Amino acid sequence: MREQRIVLPLLKMMDASYQRKRGKPLGVGFCPPHLEGAPPEARLEWVHTQAPFMLLAQDASEDPLYLYTNASASQHFGYTPEEFLSTPARHSATPEGQEDRDAAVKATYEKGSILGYTGVRITKGGKLFRIRDAELWLLHDEADRLVGLGALVWPGPL
Repeated sequence: MREQRIVLPLLKMMDASYQRKRGKPLGVGFCPPHLEGAPPEARLEWVHTQAPFMLLAQDASEDPLYLYTNASASQHFGYTPEEFLSTPARHSATPEGQEDRDAAVKATYEKGSILGYTGVRITKGGKLFRIRDAELWLLHDEADRLVGLGALVWPGPL
């Protein structure tokens, strides 16, 4: 329960920013049909705990840290949620993949969002996996202040 009180406001902010960019709430089209018309809290709980896609957020600092990861991201990357929150976002990509990752982040900051990004990521244990069909978007709070960048990412085989 304590985690949900902390996570829900951040998820609501991510959801609102996503809706402004994509015109639909997070998870709609992928969540169980009964959740699409349910209160946002029910849909966001599913996104946080059961979604098949990874959902991540990083702050807007020069060397961004993760602000949020859902259960799927923790599972795929091999970090606990607590470890993720102290991990620089650049550690998600291999050294060889940093240039592509940096270009996608830069494009997101320039355009407000990008769709279809694909790349290779690395787990905490060093295993490689592919991400596909990534959606990146800027996160803004209720006062329209930039908070960072959100990512909805699908895992795929190498």
